Amino acid sequence: MRLTWPERLIEAGALFLLVFTPLAFGTVDPWSEAVAGLVVLGMAVTYVIGTLRHWELRVELPPGWLPALLLLLLVVLQAILPGWSVDPHATGRQALKLLAVAAFFLICWNTYRTRAQARRALWTMIGMGAFLSLFAIVQRMTWNGHLYWIGPEAPGSAFGPFVNRTHFAGLMVIIVPLALASVLATQRQEPRRRLLRVTWRDRLREWNSRDESPAGLIVLLILVMGGAALVSGSRGGVIALLAALVAMVLGSLAGERSWSGRVARLGLATVLIVLAGAWISGEVLYGTFARLAEEVGRPGESTRVHLWADAVGLWRSAPIFGTGLDTFSVAFPQFRTIEAPFTFAHAESDWVLLLTDTGALGLALAFAAGASLALALARHCRAAPSRTGRLLALAGLVALAGGIVQSIGNYNLHVMSNPLYLALAVVAAVRTAPGAAALQRVEAARRAFCPSGNVG
Repeated sequence: MRLTWPERLIEAGALFLLVFTPLAFGTVDPWSEAVAGLVVLGMAVTYVIGTLRHWELRVELPPGWLPALLLLLLVVLQAILPGWSVDPHATGRQALKLLAVAAFFLICWNTYRTRAQARRALWTMIGMGAFLSLFAIVQRMTWNGHLYWIGPEAPGSAFGPFVNRTHFAGLMVIIVPLALASVLATQRQEPRRRLLRVTWRDRLREWNSRDESPAGLIVLLILVMGGAALVSGSRGGVIALLAALVAMVLGSLAGERSWSGRVARLGLATVLIVLAGAWISGEVLYGTFARLAEEVGRPGESTRVHLWADAVGLWRSAPIFGTGLDTFSVAFPQFRTIEAPFTFAHAESDWVLLLTDTGALGLALAFAAGASLALALARHCRAAPSRTGRLLALAGLVALAGGIVQSIGNYNLHVMSNPLYLALAVVAAVRTAPGAAALQRVEAARRAFCPSGNVG
Protein backbone atom coordinates (compact mmCIF):
# COMPACT_ATOMS: atom_id res chain seq x y z
CA MET A 1 0.00 0.00 0.00
CA ARG A 2 1.61 3.23 -1.17
CA LEU A 3 1.29 6.30 1.00
CA THR A 4 0.00 9.56 -0.39
CA TRP A 5 2.01 12.76 0.02
CA PRO A 6 -0.20 14.03 2.91
CA GLU A 7 0.32 10.74 4.74
CA ARG A 8 4.07 10.98 4.23
CA LEU A 9 4.15 14.52 5.60
CA ILE A 10 2.05 13.53 8.60
CA GLU A 11 4.30 10.57 9.33
CA ALA A 12 7.38 12.81 9.04
CA GLY A 13 5.83 15.19 11.58
CA ALA A 14 5.07 12.33 13.96
CA LEU A 15 8.61 10.96 13.75
CA PHE A 16 10.03 14.47 14.26
CA LEU A 17 8.02 14.82 17.45
CA LEU A 18 9.30 11.46 18.70
CA VAL A 19 12.85 12.79 18.37
CA PHE A 20 12.31 16.40 19.39
CA THR A 21 10.00 16.23 22.41
CA PRO A 22 12.19 14.15 24.77
CA LEU A 23 15.36 16.01 23.79
CA ALA A 24 13.69 19.37 24.54
CA PHE A 25 13.65 18.55 28.29
CA GLY A 26 10.45 16.55 27.74
CA THR A 27 8.78 19.62 26.17
CA VAL A 28 7.89 21.54 29.31
CA ASP A 29 9.13 25.01 28.37
CA PRO A 30 6.95 27.49 26.41
CA TRP A 31 9.29 27.51 23.41
CA SER A 32 9.32 23.73 23.05
CA GLU A 33 5.56 23.53 23.60
CA ALA A 34 5.12 26.09 20.83
CA VAL A 35 7.31 24.09 18.42
CA ALA A 36 5.44 20.86 19.16
CA GLY A 37 2.08 22.60 18.87
CA LEU A 38 2.99 24.11 15.50
CA VAL A 39 4.08 20.70 14.18
CA VAL A 40 0.78 19.15 15.29
CA LEU A 41 -1.08 22.06 13.70
CA GLY A 42 0.81 21.44 10.46
CA MET A 43 -0.13 17.75 10.62
CA ALA A 44 -3.78 18.70 11.12
CA VAL A 45 -3.79 21.12 8.19
CA THR A 46 -2.10 18.52 5.99
CA TYR A 47 -4.68 15.91 6.93
CA VAL A 48 -7.60 18.26 6.17
CA ILE A 49 -6.10 19.21 2.80
CA GLY A 50 -5.45 15.57 1.98
CA THR A 51 -9.03 14.52 2.70
CA LEU A 52 -10.61 17.54 0.98
CA ARG A 53 -8.84 16.58 -2.24
CA HIS A 54 -11.64 14.05 -2.63
CA TRP A 55 -14.27 16.61 -1.58
CA GLU A 56 -14.98 14.71 1.61
CA LEU A 57 -13.87 15.27 5.19
CA ARG A 58 -13.98 11.91 6.90
CA VAL A 59 -12.70 11.32 10.42
CA GLU A 60 -12.80 7.95 12.15
CA LEU A 61 -13.09 8.44 15.88
CA PRO A 62 -11.06 6.19 18.23
CA PRO A 63 -12.35 4.35 21.30
CA GLY A 64 -13.01 6.66 24.22
CA TRP A 65 -13.45 9.74 22.03
CA LEU A 66 -16.62 10.94 23.77
CA PRO A 67 -15.31 11.10 27.38
CA ALA A 68 -12.02 12.51 26.07
CA LEU A 69 -13.88 15.22 24.17
CA LEU A 70 -15.97 16.08 27.24
CA LEU A 71 -12.81 16.31 29.36
CA LEU A 72 -11.21 18.66 26.84
CA LEU A 73 -14.39 20.73 26.79
CA LEU A 74 -14.33 20.98 30.58
CA VAL A 75 -10.72 22.18 30.55
CA VAL A 76 -11.45 24.74 27.81
CA LEU A 77 -14.42 26.07 29.79
CA GLN A 78 -12.18 26.38 32.84
CA ALA A 79 -9.77 28.48 30.80
CA ILE A 80 -12.29 30.85 29.20
CA LEU A 81 -15.15 31.21 31.69
CA PRO A 82 -14.63 33.58 34.65
CA GLY A 83 -14.50 31.86 38.02
CA TRP A 84 -13.94 28.34 36.67
CA SER A 85 -10.19 28.46 37.31
CA VAL A 86 -8.12 30.19 39.97
CA ASP A 87 -5.39 30.69 37.35
CA PRO A 88 -6.94 30.94 33.86
CA HIS A 89 -3.56 31.56 32.18
CA ALA A 90 -2.04 28.33 33.51
CA THR A 91 -5.22 26.41 32.68
CA GLY A 92 -5.24 27.80 29.14
CA ARG A 93 -1.64 26.80 28.57
CA GLN A 94 -2.28 23.26 29.78
CA ALA A 95 -5.47 23.10 27.72
CA LEU A 96 -3.48 23.86 24.56
CA LYS A 97 -1.08 21.01 25.37
CA LEU A 98 -3.92 18.55 25.88
CA LEU A 99 -5.58 19.68 22.66
CA ALA A 100 -2.30 19.16 20.80
CA VAL A 101 -1.89 15.64 22.20
CA ALA A 102 -5.53 14.80 21.37
CA ALA A 103 -5.13 16.15 17.82
CA PHE A 104 -1.90 14.18 17.37
CA PHE A 105 -3.61 10.97 18.46
CA LEU A 106 -6.64 11.55 16.23
CA ILE A 107 -4.53 12.37 13.16
CA CYS A 108 -2.29 9.33 13.63
CA TRP A 109 -5.34 7.14 14.23
CA ASN A 110 -6.68 8.15 10.82
CA THR A 111 -3.33 8.07 9.00
CA TYR A 112 -1.34 5.04 10.22
CA ARG A 113 -2.42 2.00 8.22
CA THR A 114 0.57 -0.11 7.16
CA ARG A 115 3.15 -2.35 8.81
CA ALA A 116 5.92 -0.17 7.37
CA GLN A 117 4.54 2.86 9.21
CA ALA A 118 4.38 0.89 12.46
CA ARG A 119 7.90 -0.43 11.94
CA ARG A 120 9.32 3.07 11.44
CA ALA A 121 7.49 4.39 14.49
CA LEU A 122 8.61 1.47 16.70
CA TRP A 123 12.23 1.67 15.59
CA THR A 124 12.26 5.42 16.18
CA MET A 125 10.88 5.00 19.70
CA ILE A 126 13.26 2.17 20.52
CA GLY A 127 16.23 4.04 19.06
CA MET A 128 15.39 7.19 21.00
CA GLY A 129 14.86 5.18 24.18
CA ALA A 130 18.30 3.58 23.83
CA PHE A 131 19.97 6.91 23.01
CA LEU A 132 18.32 8.68 25.94
CA SER A 133 19.32 5.83 28.26
CA LEU A 134 22.97 5.93 27.23
CA PHE A 135 22.96 9.71 27.46
CA ALA A 136 21.40 9.60 30.94
CA ILE A 137 23.95 7.08 32.20
CA VAL A 138 26.89 9.12 30.90
CA GLN A 139 25.41 12.31 32.27
CA ARG A 140 24.96 10.77 35.72
CA MET A 141 28.60 9.66 35.71
CA THR A 142 29.80 13.15 34.69
CA TRP A 143 27.10 15.28 36.34
CA ASN A 144 28.02 18.96 36.73
CA GLY A 145 24.61 20.32 37.67
CA HIS A 146 23.62 21.41 34.14
CA LEU A 147 21.41 19.71 31.57
CA TYR A 148 23.50 18.75 28.54
CA TRP A 149 26.46 19.93 30.67
CA ILE A 150 26.12 23.46 29.23
CA GLY A 151 22.38 24.04 29.57
CA PRO A 152 20.32 25.45 32.44
CA GLU A 153 20.91 24.38 36.01
CA ALA A 154 18.89 21.38 37.07
CA PRO A 155 18.08 19.73 40.40
CA GLY A 156 19.70 16.51 41.48
CA SER A 157 16.59 14.60 40.37
CA ALA A 158 17.37 15.30 36.71
CA PHE A 159 18.09 12.28 34.54
CA GLY A 160 19.10 12.61 30.93
CA PRO A 161 17.35 15.55 29.27
CA PHE A 162 14.46 15.33 31.75
CA VAL A 163 14.40 17.65 34.75
CA ASN A 164 12.64 14.94 36.78
CA ARG A 165 13.81 11.33 36.75
CA THR A 166 10.23 10.02 37.00
CA HIS A 167 9.51 11.40 33.53
CA PHE A 168 12.44 9.46 32.08
CA ALA A 169 11.25 6.28 33.81
CA GLY A 170 7.72 6.89 32.53
CA LEU A 171 9.00 7.05 28.96
CA MET A 172 10.89 3.77 29.38
CA VAL A 173 7.73 2.10 30.71
CA ILE A 174 6.16 2.87 27.31
CA ILE A 175 9.12 1.86 25.13
CA VAL A 176 10.38 -1.34 26.80
CA PRO A 177 7.14 -3.38 26.28
CA LEU A 178 7.14 -2.36 22.60
CA ALA A 179 10.75 -3.49 22.29
CA LEU A 180 9.96 -6.82 23.93
CA ALA A 181 7.02 -7.35 21.58
CA SER A 182 9.27 -6.56 18.61
CA VAL A 183 11.78 -9.19 19.72
CA LEU A 184 9.13 -11.87 20.21
CA ALA A 185 7.42 -11.03 16.92
CA THR A 186 10.62 -11.46 14.90
CA GLN A 187 11.37 -14.92 16.30
CA ARG A 188 10.34 -17.68 13.92
CA GLN A 189 8.24 -20.60 15.02
CA GLU A 190 10.46 -23.64 14.49
CA PRO A 191 9.69 -27.35 14.84
CA ARG A 192 10.26 -28.76 18.25
CA ARG A 193 13.73 -30.28 17.95
CA ARG A 194 15.02 -29.46 21.37
CA LEU A 195 17.57 -31.88 22.67
CA LEU A 196 19.10 -31.25 26.05
CA ARG A 197 19.31 -27.45 25.81
CA VAL A 198 17.61 -26.76 29.07
CA THR A 199 20.17 -24.91 31.15
CA TRP A 200 19.98 -21.14 31.64
CA ARG A 201 23.46 -20.80 30.16
CA ASP A 202 22.32 -22.54 26.98
CA ARG A 203 19.18 -20.40 26.81
CA LEU A 204 21.23 -17.23 27.24
CA ARG A 205 23.66 -18.35 24.51
CA GLU A 206 20.80 -19.29 22.18
CA TRP A 207 18.57 -16.27 22.91
CA ASN A 208 19.64 -14.05 20.09
CA SER A 209 21.41 -16.49 17.80
CA ARG A 210 18.47 -17.36 15.53
CA ASP A 211 17.63 -13.89 14.28
CA GLU A 212 20.13 -12.35 11.91
CA SER A 213 17.96 -9.28 11.20
CA PRO A 214 18.59 -5.84 12.72
CA ALA A 215 15.84 -6.63 15.24
CA GLY A 216 18.36 -8.80 17.10
CA LEU A 217 19.96 -5.60 18.35
CA ILE A 218 16.79 -4.84 20.31
CA VAL A 219 17.74 -7.41 22.96
CA LEU A 220 20.78 -5.38 23.98
CA LEU A 221 18.81 -2.13 23.78
CA ILE A 222 16.18 -3.55 26.13
CA LEU A 223 18.84 -4.23 28.75
CA VAL A 224 20.21 -0.69 28.38
CA MET A 225 16.78 0.96 28.61
CA GLY A 226 15.53 -1.20 31.46
CA GLY A 227 18.74 -0.84 33.46
CA ALA A 228 18.73 2.93 33.00
CA ALA A 229 15.11 3.15 34.13
CA LEU A 230 15.92 1.20 37.29
CA VAL A 231 18.89 3.42 38.20
CA SER A 232 17.00 6.63 37.48
CA GLY A 233 15.94 6.53 41.12
CA SER A 234 12.21 6.74 40.44
CA ARG A 235 10.34 4.42 42.78
CA GLY A 236 7.15 4.66 40.76
CA GLY A 237 9.12 3.96 37.60
CA VAL A 238 10.68 0.84 39.13
CA ILE A 239 7.27 -0.52 40.17
CA ALA A 240 5.69 0.27 36.80
CA LEU A 241 8.58 -1.21 34.80
CA LEU A 242 8.72 -4.46 36.77
CA ALA A 243 4.93 -4.73 36.59
CA ALA A 244 5.11 -4.20 32.83
CA LEU A 245 7.69 -6.96 32.44
CA VAL A 246 5.58 -9.38 34.48
CA ALA A 247 2.49 -8.43 32.47
CA MET A 248 4.35 -9.12 29.21
CA VAL A 249 5.41 -12.53 30.55
CA LEU A 250 1.88 -13.51 31.57
CA GLY A 251 0.11 -11.91 28.63
CA SER A 252 2.30 -13.55 26.02
CA LEU A 253 1.16 -17.01 27.21
CA ALA A 254 -2.43 -16.51 26.05
CA GLY A 255 -3.28 -18.59 23.02
CA GLU A 256 0.17 -20.14 22.67
CA ARG A 257 0.66 -23.89 22.49
CA SER A 258 4.35 -23.82 23.19
CA TRP A 259 5.18 -21.14 25.71
CA SER A 260 7.99 -22.50 27.86
CA GLY A 261 10.72 -20.99 25.70
CA ARG A 262 9.00 -17.61 25.60
CA VAL A 263 8.51 -17.54 29.36
CA ALA A 264 12.16 -18.46 29.80
CA ARG A 265 13.26 -15.64 27.53
CA LEU A 266 11.01 -13.02 29.11
CA GLY A 267 11.89 -14.19 32.61
CA LEU A 268 15.55 -14.07 31.69
CA ALA A 269 15.02 -10.57 30.27
CA THR A 270 13.59 -9.42 33.59
CA VAL A 271 16.51 -10.85 35.53
CA LEU A 272 19.06 -9.38 33.12
CA ILE A 273 17.43 -5.93 33.28
CA VAL A 274 17.73 -5.95 37.07
CA LEU A 275 21.34 -7.13 36.81
CA ALA A 276 22.03 -4.43 34.22
CA GLY A 277 20.68 -1.82 36.62
CA ALA A 278 22.83 -3.21 39.43
CA TRP A 279 25.87 -3.16 37.14
CA ILE A 280 25.25 0.44 36.04
CA SER A 281 24.81 1.69 39.58
CA GLY A 282 24.10 -0.84 42.29
CA GLU A 283 24.16 1.85 44.96
CA VAL A 284 21.40 3.86 43.32
CA LEU A 285 19.31 0.75 42.69
CA TYR A 286 19.69 -0.40 46.29
CA GLY A 287 18.80 3.07 47.55
CA THR A 288 15.69 3.15 45.38
CA PHE A 289 14.43 -0.17 46.72
CA ALA A 290 15.32 0.87 50.28
CA ARG A 291 13.35 4.13 50.01
CA LEU A 292 10.45 2.23 48.46
CA ALA A 293 10.43 -0.34 51.26
CA GLU A 294 10.61 2.42 53.87
CA GLU A 295 7.68 4.32 52.36
CA VAL A 296 5.56 1.16 52.10
CA GLY A 297 6.49 -0.01 55.58
CA ARG A 298 5.84 3.35 57.28
CA PRO A 299 3.16 5.14 55.25
CA GLY A 300 2.33 7.43 58.16
CA GLU A 301 5.71 9.13 57.80
CA SER A 302 5.45 9.55 54.03
CA THR A 303 5.39 13.14 52.80
CA ARG A 304 3.49 12.01 49.72
CA VAL A 305 0.68 10.49 51.81
CA HIS A 306 0.38 13.69 53.88
CA LEU A 307 0.33 15.70 50.65
CA TRP A 308 -2.54 13.62 49.29
CA ALA A 309 -4.45 13.99 52.55
CA ASP A 310 -4.19 17.77 52.29
CA ALA A 311 -5.15 17.56 48.60
CA VAL A 312 -8.44 15.96 49.61
CA GLY A 313 -9.25 19.16 51.49
CA LEU A 314 -8.49 21.14 48.33
CA TRP A 315 -10.79 18.88 46.32
CA ARG A 316 -13.64 19.40 48.77
CA SER A 317 -13.52 23.13 48.03
CA ALA A 318 -14.51 22.41 44.40
CA PRO A 319 -15.64 18.78 44.27
CA ILE A 320 -17.41 18.70 40.89
CA PHE A 321 -15.43 20.85 38.45
CA GLY A 322 -12.17 21.40 40.36
CA THR A 323 -10.10 24.55 40.73
CA GLY A 324 -8.82 24.57 37.14
CA LEU A 325 -6.21 22.47 35.39
CA ASP A 326 -2.63 23.26 36.41
CA THR A 327 -3.66 25.40 39.37
CA PHE A 328 -2.43 23.16 42.18
CA SER A 329 0.50 25.40 43.11
CA VAL A 330 -1.85 28.38 43.44
CA ALA A 331 -4.80 26.73 45.19
CA PHE A 332 -2.99 24.29 47.51
CA PRO A 333 -1.14 26.57 49.99
CA GLN A 334 -4.26 27.51 51.96
CA PHE A 335 -5.01 23.81 52.57
CA ARG A 336 -1.45 22.76 53.33
CA THR A 337 -0.61 21.38 56.77
CA ILE A 338 2.83 19.92 55.95
CA GLU A 339 5.70 21.79 57.55
CA ALA A 340 8.60 21.68 55.13
CA PRO A 341 11.00 24.27 53.66
CA PHE A 342 9.77 23.83 50.09
CA THR A 343 6.68 24.37 47.99
CA PHE A 344 4.53 21.84 46.18
CA ALA A 345 3.96 22.64 42.51
CA HIS A 346 2.21 19.31 41.86
CA ALA A 347 0.27 16.70 43.78
CA GLU A 348 2.91 14.02 43.02
CA SER A 349 0.13 12.02 41.35
CA ASP A 350 -1.63 12.56 38.05
CA TRP A 351 -4.84 11.09 39.40
CA VAL A 352 -4.87 13.23 42.54
CA LEU A 353 -4.02 16.23 40.36
CA LEU A 354 -6.95 15.50 38.05
CA LEU A 355 -9.22 15.18 41.07
CA THR A 356 -8.23 18.55 42.51
CA ASP A 357 -7.91 20.40 39.20
CA THR A 358 -10.91 19.02 37.26
CA GLY A 359 -13.01 17.60 40.09
CA ALA A 360 -14.83 14.31 40.25
CA LEU A 361 -16.25 14.93 36.77
CA GLY A 362 -12.85 15.30 35.13
CA LEU A 363 -11.42 12.28 36.92
CA ALA A 364 -14.39 10.12 35.88
CA LEU A 365 -14.05 11.23 32.25
CA ALA A 366 -10.31 10.47 32.25
CA PHE A 367 -10.96 6.99 33.66
CA ALA A 368 -13.68 6.38 31.07
CA ALA A 369 -11.41 7.38 28.17
CA GLY A 370 -8.53 5.24 29.47
CA ALA A 371 -10.80 2.26 30.08
CA SER A 372 -12.22 2.49 26.55
CA LEU A 373 -8.74 2.43 25.04
CA ALA A 374 -7.71 -0.47 27.28
CA LEU A 375 -10.78 -2.49 26.27
CA ALA A 376 -10.07 -1.85 22.59
CA LEU A 377 -6.49 -3.06 23.03
CA ALA A 378 -7.65 -6.11 24.98
CA ARG A 379 -10.18 -7.01 22.27
CA HIS A 380 -7.53 -6.66 19.59
CA CYS A 381 -5.12 -8.75 21.65
CA ARG A 382 -7.66 -11.59 21.81
CA ALA A 383 -9.01 -11.34 18.27
CA ALA A 384 -5.89 -10.50 16.23
CA PRO A 385 -5.37 -13.31 13.70
CA SER A 386 -1.57 -13.13 13.84
CA ARG A 387 0.96 -13.57 16.61
CA THR A 388 2.57 -10.23 15.74
CA GLY A 389 -0.77 -8.46 16.02
CA ARG A 390 -1.43 -10.01 19.43
CA LEU A 391 2.01 -9.11 20.73
CA LEU A 392 1.82 -5.51 19.56
CA ALA A 393 -1.65 -5.10 21.05
CA LEU A 394 -0.39 -6.62 24.30
CA ALA A 395 2.57 -4.23 24.33
CA GLY A 396 0.25 -1.26 23.78
CA LEU A 397 -2.02 -2.45 26.58
CA VAL A 398 0.92 -2.97 28.93
CA ALA A 399 2.34 0.47 28.08
CA LEU A 400 -1.04 2.08 28.77
CA ALA A 401 -1.46 0.17 32.04
CA GLY A 402 2.12 0.97 33.05
CA GLY A 403 1.50 4.66 32.52
CA ILE A 404 -1.66 4.45 34.62
CA VAL A 405 0.17 2.63 37.41
CA GLN A 406 3.08 5.04 37.46
CA SER A 407 0.71 8.02 37.48
CA ILE A 408 -0.61 6.91 40.86
CA GLY A 409 2.55 8.12 42.60
CA ASN A 410 4.08 10.39 39.95
CA TYR A 411 3.01 13.13 37.58
CA ASN A 412 3.50 13.14 33.81
CA LEU A 413 0.73 15.45 32.58
CA HIS A 414 3.10 18.41 32.32
CA VAL A 415 5.57 16.49 30.14
CA MET A 416 4.36 16.50 26.55
CA SER A 417 6.77 13.85 25.27
CA ASN A 418 5.34 10.95 27.28
CA PRO A 419 1.67 11.33 26.20
CA LEU A 420 2.78 11.68 22.56
CA TYR A 421 4.82 8.47 22.79
CA LEU A 422 1.94 6.64 24.43
CA ALA A 423 -0.52 7.90 21.82
CA LEU A 424 1.59 6.66 18.91
CA ALA A 425 2.29 3.37 20.71
CA VAL A 426 -1.45 2.71 21.01
CA VAL A 427 -2.01 3.66 17.36
CA ALA A 428 0.81 1.38 16.17
CA ALA A 429 -0.51 -1.48 18.31
CA VAL A 430 -4.10 -1.32 17.06
CA ARG A 431 -4.11 0.22 13.60
CA THR A 432 -1.09 -1.18 11.81
CA ALA A 433 -0.57 -4.71 13.14
CA PRO A 434 -1.07 -7.63 10.73
CA GLY A 435 -4.76 -8.47 10.62
CA ALA A 436 -5.78 -5.03 11.86
CA ALA A 437 -7.33 -4.13 8.51
CA ALA A 438 -9.59 -7.16 8.61
CA LEU A 439 -10.67 -6.40 12.16
CA GLN A 440 -11.35 -2.80 11.19
CA ARG A 441 -13.55 -3.94 8.28
CA VAL A 442 -15.51 -6.20 10.63
CA GLU A 443 -15.91 -3.36 13.11
CA ALA A 444 -17.00 -1.01 10.34
CA ALA A 445 -19.61 -3.52 9.18
CA ARG A 446 -20.88 -3.94 12.72
CA ARG A 447 -21.29 -0.18 13.05
CA ALA A 448 -22.71 0.31 9.55
CA PHE A 449 -26.02 1.46 10.96
CA CYS A 450 -24.37 3.52 13.75
CA PRO A 451 -22.60 6.36 11.92
CA SER A 452 -21.68 8.19 15.11
CA GLY A 453 -18.11 6.92 14.78
CA ASN A 454 -17.61 8.91 11.56
CA VAL A 455 -17.96 12.54 10.61
CA GLY A 456 -18.47 12.97 6.89
